[in-house]
Amino acid sequence: MFAKFQGKRIERNQVISFALLFNTLSWYILGQSIVTKIRYSFGEGGQESLVLGLIYAVFLIVSAIFSSVFLAKSCRKYLFSAWVIFGVLTSIGSAISVGSSLFVNIVIISLLGISTGIGLPSCLSYFAESISHENRGKAGGIIFFVTFFSAAVAMMFISTLDFLYGAAILAIWRVWTLPLLFFISEKSLPSDKINQTTPSLISILHDRAFVLYFIAWLMFAFVNSFEGVVVNRMIGEYRFFIKIVEPTVASFSALTAGILSDWVGRKRVLIFGFVSLGMAYAIVGLLSQSWISWLFYFVMDGIAIGSLWVLFVIVLWGDLSRNSSEKSYAIGGAPFFLTELFYLVLAPYLSLIPESSAFSLAAFFLFLAVLPLLYAPETLPEKKIKERELKLYIEKAKKVKEKYT
Repeated sequence: MFAKFQGKRIERNQVISFALLFNTLSWYILGQSIVTKIRYSFGEGGQESLVLGLIYAVFLIVSAIFSSVFLAKSCRKYLFSAWVIFGVLTSIGSAISVGSSLFVNIVIISLLGISTGIGLPSCLSYFAESISHENRGKAGGIIFFVTFFSAAVAMMFISTLDFLYGAAILAIWRVWTLPLLFFISEKSLPSDKINQTTPSLISILHDRAFVLYFIAWLMFAFVNSFEGVVVNRMIGEYRFFIKIVEPTVASFSALTAGILSDWVGRKRVLIFGFVSLGMAYAIVGLLSQSWISWLFYFVMDGIAIGSLWVLFVIVLWGDLSRNSSEKSYAIGGAPFFLTELFYLVLAPYLSLIPESSAFSLAAFFLFLAVLPLLYAPETLPEKKIKERELKLYIEKAKKVKEKYT
């Protein structure tokens, strides 16, 4: 009986890691709506709003890197429990931002950023260790698929509430994973992290494969934020595409891209994502007055967002890491949070750039982003790809045999 229970430990960690990562990503998206409300209470586009947005992104990224260096060897059961409780407290604390001074809101925003970033690298590393290499894309795609839908529905509901009820819902959403964390089994992980030699931040930045993928990811974050300012200025009556079409397409794209990346490899899916985004910019740049071109843009943009986010946020850095992946996730995930920072910094200056030139610049930067991918190695082992192809070939051969016998 004990042996049977032991054999289920890995499955248990898979369920817990899946639930915790889903909860964290959706909680982060919902938390952004609270942060946006706090910022806009000081006036949209104002200096105070800009400062608050920058502080949130900076504290999130810095806390993630800090935790990957100093907390990576901590007992995950206690680290995750403290992280979730901290997130619940900061969610509740965000309710006092109403009518408070700028200094108080800076403290609240800082704590919200820290409460997201402090355990995120360990959460992603735990997921990568719990899910096998050849199934990581599929699992990540399912997480983003569920996250996009649940967060979109929840955000529509939270946007109608005041700060107090919004903070309460945010806290309740965060706390439901807490009972699951007591069932984490450290011994079921592939190696003993306490005796494990972890790579330094410098060694990760000297890794050629890591740098090539990181450059492409950083370029996408820059272009996405750059064009977000321009698109918001131009979209006008087609704004409902942002709320309905793009998230829906992105959710299905994440699921499809995750499954495909386990079959054909990560590079092909990434290159397709960049190409689809480039096509979107080309079409809308030429036919910006047509609603069909805008529909095409948001469909293709959704495909790109879904496919690139699932691979760059969840899959790649776990594939590339050696021994411990906390530092890889902390550095590699930074562009995901830099998108909002780029958006805030660039917004005041992009009004000087004509729309046609903006889309041309986007196409140019996307071209530059694809170049590192061409030289980057495939992170899914070639053996796994061949096994998938052989399995598919055998299944086809069986169908042909059954047909003619």
